[in-house]
Amino acid sequence: MMHRAWRFVLRASPLSALLWLQACAAPAPDTALARTTRFVSSPSSIAALSQAADAPGLPPQLSFGGAQGRCALFLKFELPAHSLPLRAYIALSPREGAPIDGAPVTLEAWRVSSPWQSEQLVSWSDKPDLAPPHARAVVESSSATAQRIDVTELVRFAAQHPEMAHGIALLGRSGSGPGATFATGLDGGLAPRLELYAR
Repeated sequence: MMHRAWRFVLRASPLSALLWLQACAAPAPDTALARTTRFVSSPSSIAALSQAADAPGLPPQLSFGGAQGRCALFLKFELPAHSLPLRAYIALSPREGAPIDGAPVTLEAWRVSSPWQSEQLVSWSDKPDLAPPHARAVVESSSATAQRIDVTELVRFAAQHPEMAHGIALLGRSGSGPGATFATGLDGGLAPRLELYAR
């Protein structure tokens, strides 16, 4: 079945949300979403922390599950008004040329429960508070395509409680190999994106 596609683009600053809508132009994760509208946005704020070392500023890549220790990626997204998503995913794009780890990596996604500013997150002790709901996903560093993490419950909570919406944190534990390395959007590569499906 063919669906008519349309697009609306809103551009502000490089780190503000880039929001575009497509009516079923992109493949949905499952057939239950075949008649939904897809929203994709880039983060309005983004910051990364590593337990191994202080790192002011955003690095061009972040490795989860590597030997360097625990790391975290903090993301804020602008949500469409008056819309409760049926599904929500964070898409992470692999960093081109990064080492490949043969072992899968487990990521945790948590709701950020306290305000934060990207320029104030320098050391591991600076990380904001986290709270449920949370989610867990297994990602592959060997994949050449974007890895998607289901954050539906986190985004639905944020839509229902906007006064408590301070973003999403992705956390990875330490491992023995290079881990799964993803682009942050700095110095090439695609930034993490939030994909929403709503009616």
